Amino acid sequence: MSTKRRASFNILIVGAGLGGLGAAICLARKGHRVTVLESAAQLNEVGAGIQIPPNSTRILDSYGLRSKFCEKVVWPKNINFRRYATGAHIGSTPLHPTMTETYGHPYWLIHRADYQKLLYDAAKEAGANIVLGAIVDYVDEQLPAVILVDGRKFQADLVIGADGIRSRTRRAVIPEKEIEANDSSNCAYRATVPASVMNSDDEIKHLMTDINANCWIGHQRHIMAYPIRQGAMYNMVLSHPGKAAVGQWNEPGNLEEMKAHYANFDPVIQKVLSKVSDCLKWKLADLPPLPKWVSKSGKVVLIGDAAHAMVPYLAQGAATAIEDGAALGECLDRASSKRDIPRVLRAFETIRKPRCERIQAGARENGYIWHMPDGKEQQERDRVMMMEGQSKEGEDSRSNPNQWSDEEFQPWLFGHDVYTYTNDMLDVILKVRPNL
Repeated sequence: MSTKRRASFNILIVGAGLGGLGAAICLARKGHRVTVLESAAQLNEVGAGIQIPPNSTRILDSYGLRSKFCEKVVWPKNINFRRYATGAHIGSTPLHPTMTETYGHPYWLIHRADYQKLLYDAAKEAGANIVLGAIVDYVDEQLPAVILVDGRKFQADLVIGADGIRSRTRRAVIPEKEIEANDSSNCAYRATVPASVMNSDDEIKHLMTDINANCWIGHQRHIMAYPIRQGAMYNMVLSHPGKAAVGQWNEPGNLEEMKAHYANFDPVIQKVLSKVSDCLKWKLADLPPLPKWVSKSGKVVLIGDAAHAMVPYLAQGAATAIEDGAALGECLDRASSKRDIPRVLRAFETIRKPRCERIQAGARENGYIWHMPDGKEQQERDRVMMMEGQSKEGEDSRSNPNQWSDEEFQPWLFGHDVYTYTNDMLDVILKVRPNL
């Protein structure tokens, strides 16, 4: 199959989250006729900050969106890890300019609502049709088609399920059993504090001017915090043991309960928490590795959280979803007609599944590393993290417990060029496995 004979397909994307909109941008820019079906009546993404690492800023830049994102993002200097009780510095990962220069693309911080709006506008500009209030009843994987609860039916050449951890599309791919999310022991709060409030307090205003992401780590809990909206507010994500509804992103949180969970944390971050007027709460969960991402007919494929939902401890959930959309675009470039779609979708699964599942596992591991109880293992973790960048004779070779700085994992994670890797793999897969 030659890319010179690239076909144009009718494509349905279920879900207008970050992954669905990212895929819509990619596929519409390549000339496909894209319709996005979103259950919400309007896009009013709530929440707080989200990180955009270099493996996804590379893709956003390729879509011509860098200048628009630069109007909304913060460029952090470092991710600093701190002891929960004192704020003492344990270790750090240099971000800007170090990571920007290393991988050619920056590490950004942004408000989730701004991120979604930028992708929504770019998808529309690229020619995608976005249908709001489109609640899916079921997906017919043979046609394929998406049938809504109001009776409307949308038919296409392929259907992309980008509808999250509680995906309805997934039933068309794996009809033989209901996939249950792995129930993490932790929940998370999301909260923000306006810059004016932060800057009015001498004890905490430095958090707005020395631009870093700071992560206070302790037993079963951590707080990741950083400025967003070009310094207009301070964002916090606070992980703790607890319960909430899986897939619900905007359950109101109890402020007093939130503060009680972190009563033994660094007085600096407690002071920030005292400024919070409201918070949201959601359950942390991920998916087990799925048996497949592509339906039996080869006409329905899962991406993003629908395929590989992960806990947020590596800040890669949205990033891998953006990668999925870009990789899918490259795979579809190899299809000369509708008959080729099943083959290239299965190649997509072969290419993407191992990477995403490794990142899923790494995110789970980070939760264990961050949430150790005080003791010998925690002390050894802190000692090794503090040695970052130091070479000492006689030290055993070991991976850095700060995975963002691990000399093998970091370049594999952040340096990933989805375009080159996908096409190199396609050259091999489509030649060696012609009947995939």
